[in-house]
Amino acid sequence: MTQHLTPNELQTHIDKLPRMKMAHLPTPLEEMPRLTERLGGPNIWIKREDMTGLAYGGNKARHYEFEMPHVSEQGYDVMINVMDYHSNNARMTAAAANKIGMRYILVLKNAANRIVQGNLLIDKILGAELHLLDEYQSGDADGYATRLKEQLEAEGHKPYLIQEHVFPRIVGMVGFVQAGIEILEQINENDLKNIHFIGVAGRSLCGLIIAAKAMGLDWKFTGVTVNYDVPLGDYIFKHNKDIQELLDLPVTFEQSDMRVLDQYVGEGYGVMTAEVNEAIHIAAQTDAIICDPNYTGTAMAALIDQIKEGGFDDDETIIFLHTGGLPAVFTFAEQLANFKGTV
Repeated sequence: MTQHLTPNELQTHIDKLPRMKMAHLPTPLEEMPRLTERLGGPNIWIKREDMTGLAYGGNKARHYEFEMPHVSEQGYDVMINVMDYHSNNARMTAAAANKIGMRYILVLKNAANRIVQGNLLIDKILGAELHLLDEYQSGDADGYATRLKEQLEAEGHKPYLIQEHVFPRIVGMVGFVQAGIEILEQINENDLKNIHFIGVAGRSLCGLIIAAKAMGLDWKFTGVTVNYDVPLGDYIFKHNKDIQELLDLPVTFEQSDMRVLDQYVGEGYGVMTAEVNEAIHIAAQTDAIICDPNYTGTAMAALIDQIKEGGFDDDETIIFLHTGGLPAVFTFAEQLANFKGTV
């Protein structure tokens, strides 16, 4: 039988890792009474990871509190990141790199000739060295970044190409093991019962699962996929032993710990469905919550549909994990502005 840890004991495991303050913590845990009333289902609350600060906020601010000390201590002097043109990760990594004074090179797929707005605008304001690839070049974006890395090495630099490292995937989970301790305190303060989290299927939910299992909590988890191109098995589930080893914990997450919903992706990442468009308007016009078209909008569409279809028990408390992504709203301005549904 697994010996459960107290919150303080779990905190000591996290505190062994180097850490640098990046996020405004704790983020609020708020009720969504008007959405709850509209859907006529279980009580809905929201964890506001969009309020972490760091260049418009998002869940990755917690990641970088642990990743940036690692990058700095290993002696790297330039970071290279490969992302899509409207990436939240790209923007927040630029902000975190600035916090530690590190040069940041950003290779953006499908970015050539785009209007400079949304995350791409923030990338530019933050001073990222932008390589805007066209559709043809994007097919070899990783090769493009590798050649940049080799060129920098030849010039005497020590570049950190994020996509080559496992550590960023693991520390993203560490940040949300920490968040699990934070949320438990907020749940107790509000006397909430029968907790069921829903959010984008990824590292953040996995970190919360570890926290729940380590502390012996009966929280439930539903993850929503937003991308056909990133298999969860390769991206997160195969790293469950890595984080267990890093934190020296008696437990870790398993694939079976999370119900995964993959029916809300639509045509794929970066293509907003009508249901996501509607969900963004519903969340905004009920409880004034702004979701983004790629991640939280998809998760919100899933939440709304699942409640309508009886996917949650009425006595559960649903906690929606809002992971940020606000600047992406402006990239999809035309579709959002021309929404024809009724809210």
